[in-house]
Amino acid sequence: MRLANLGAALAAALFAAACGGVLIPDQDPRFANMPRAIRTGETSMALERVEEGVSPTEVLAAVQMLADRETMCFQWPGVWLDAHDRRNFYYVRYDLMTRDWGGEVAENSRQRLQEFVDMGFLTMRARPDIGADIVEYALTAEGALYLQGSPYGGGRPSFCAPAQRRIVEITSMESGAFACGSLRVQFTHTADGWPSWARTDPVRTRVAQTWGPVNASAPGSVTLSRQWFSREAMPEDMRENGELRSVCLDPTTRAAIGDDMEFAPTSP
Repeated sequence: MRLANLGAALAAALFAAACGGVLIPDQDPRFANMPRAIRTGETSMALERVEEGVSPTEVLAAVQMLADRETMCFQWPGVWLDAHDRRNFYYVRYDLMTRDWGGEVAENSRQRLQEFVDMGFLTMRARPDIGADIVEYALTAEGALYLQGSPYGGGRPSFCAPAQRRIVEITSMESGAFACGSLRVQFTHTADGWPSWARTDPVRTRVAQTWGPVNASAPGSVTLSRQWFSREAMPEDMRENGELRSVCLDPTTRAAIGDDMEFAPTSP
């Protein structure tokens, strides 16, 4: 064997040994079947039509994953806040609310914030050392996770907690060209128990007014596509590339702007 050929053979053998048992990029199964536009670098995200004969089991898992993100939101009442020197802590001035807004408004706000305490989103303690009828509230870890907006400005903040709904069954699948996907899925959903944060009767009454009683089923719908990402753009919450997802696109920019999951409330 000529020396040049021997050197090339040795280099190839060393490379093969170094890569033994390791998938090189083109062999990674998460990216092997990506659309050509992603493989060539034309785009970092692409949507494909859902194939005919898609597994109902895969569809059910995809719809359940979307259902796991469904939330129920509770808006904060109007309150008079004084700034606190610690993050996620708030002074509520019931004394000033009573003086300027009336006792009924102050009491209604107090009851609504008590519901958030009961849900486990806030803790509270009276602060007579600061002034009469001043209460200090603090976000719990769950409260900080579920809070949307800021009590100090902008739109009124809300706690948006997981609805904790279970998909019972897929009732129909229809292929077509829809606004947020190529496969329209109809399903039923239920709750096997009260949400973990619905710990008191008043809160459970609010949940029942939206979703109906525990164990009752209701209809829902969503449209799905196969969504693909480049290696660099793949989201952390995506378990497999090419998952079935509901993706609504802005008609002008073509950027993803959400999904079209719809949960009808349970009938009385």
